[in-house]
Amino acid sequence: MKNFDINRFGLALKCQFLSSRRQWLRLFGIYTLVMFMADLFFTRISYHSYSALSETYGEEAVLNTYRSIVHQTSGFGLFIMGVAMLFGACYVFSNLKETRQRTTYLMWPVSNLEKFLICLLHSIVLTGIGTMAAYMLADVLRMLYDMMTGRVIISGIPHFFSLLVPRNMEWEFNLWLVGCMLYFHSLYILGGSLFRRRQFLLTSIAIVIGFFIVMGAIKHGFNFLAYTPDDTMIRNQDNFKPGFYALIAIVYILTALHYWLSYKIFCRMQVINNKWLNL
Repeated sequence: MKNFDINRFGLALKCQFLSSRRQWLRLFGIYTLVMFMADLFFTRISYHSYSALSETYGEEAVLNTYRSIVHQTSGFGLFIMGVAMLFGACYVFSNLKETRQRTTYLMWPVSNLEKFLICLLHSIVLTGIGTMAAYMLADVLRMLYDMMTGRVIISGIPHFFSLLVPRNMEWEFNLWLVGCMLYFHSLYILGGSLFRRRQFLLTSIAIVIGFFIVMGAIKHGFNFLAYTPDDTMIRNQDNFKPGFYALIAIVYILTALHYWLSYKIFCRMQVINNKWLNL
């Protein structure tokens, strides 16, 4: 069997989507409800009365204030999307929880690479598209409710995408930002592959412990070498950029390593496993 065949992969991807569509529709409904309730909280509970504000300061002040509140809802929607992406990464193999599910999936006439990519694409693409669509639907429902109650109609969707794709920034910073997001996503993918139970909790705990260990090692290393960062070097952009480029390269290399390790762990998964680890 070929390690990867595009036609076979497409058929398997379609089959996996059709078999799990009810679960994705359920998650889409939950995300929409959560974001819609959050929109109502931000626009109707967390600030002064709309009518009192209109009578006291006038329509222009209401417009500016309400626009800033709607922008808060878009920021919250982006936060929910980030959390959902991490949850989706941790539960990338949620369809392999039970022995019967593992038996069915691992016996598919496709390669391990194709099986892994199917789970990975569902985790990344469907979670990302689903949360974005849930925010947009929640925002439309909130605008319809505002229209029914006589409020100004302001959409948070443009601001949501402006936060998602920041502009007026140097390409190095955008590359660094994307790398950091992919790095944390790869960590949770690795945790979802390694841990069989309580994936999100155990992965988060491991990341926090690893962060303190790394920061402690860096601090003690600086003290051991009697090294003090030079303020002039930090302020000098020309001297700082080479080190920044190296840091970006390290982040992307570690991200690729985490995805590769998660694939290797997936290849070692057994049908019957009563351990906490998939090893």
